[in-house]
Amino acid sequence: MLPAHPDSDTTPVSALPPPLFPSIPQHLRTLAFIDLETTGLDASRHEVLEVAILRVDARSLKVLAEYEARVKPTRLADADPKALAVCGYSDAEWRNALPLEEALATVTPLLAGTLVAGHNTSFDWGFLTEGYRRTELALPGVDYHRLDTASLAWPLLATGEVESLSLNALAKRFGLHRPTPHRAMADARCALEVARCLAVRMARGGHMERLMEESGGVS
Repeated sequence: MLPAHPDSDTTPVSALPPPLFPSIPQHLRTLAFIDLETTGLDASRHEVLEVAILRVDARSLKVLAEYEARVKPTRLADADPKALAVCGYSDAEWRNALPLEEALATVTPLLAGTLVAGHNTSFDWGFLTEGYRRTELALPGVDYHRLDTASLAWPLLATGEVESLSLNALAKRFGLHRPTPHRAMADARCALEVARCLAVRMARGGHMERLMEESGGVS
């Protein structure tokens, strides 16, 4: 778990009364926080470089299982050099990376039966579904909803509490330290921490009206 900054008003997950959300329906009681690093932004042309998943109990927001792997690219000629630089890609660092099919085979049971979550979830899910298509593996059965921390945090943007919905902006707002941004597991953990912080605010009555009241309203 990412440590909270000393000046943060964040309540650690250990301080939350378990279970935090006991009334969640059975089929939505497991979340899968995902994050991928890729060779570019176009899932039809670019590839997965790194994958991370946290299988989480939706009632307590505690991690049940986790997995991360570097994935061996096969079409580096198509890669965006800026994306490779952001991800810290090098031939030496990715020397022992797994084939995409092997990584996805391990990810599949962790995704099965979950509500997929993360930050800008549609981007990562798009690359995952394209990866399953390319490898001809069966896509895991997941709930048709997606939980996106960027969308959940929209009231903070609307009321001027944050300047953007980026993961970095939200981490900064909640005093979360990000030692290795743009690494899959670090970003998956950060998205989970942001979800925990937002859940605490909502549990305290921090809905849109409360957020507007705290920030002085929308001018």
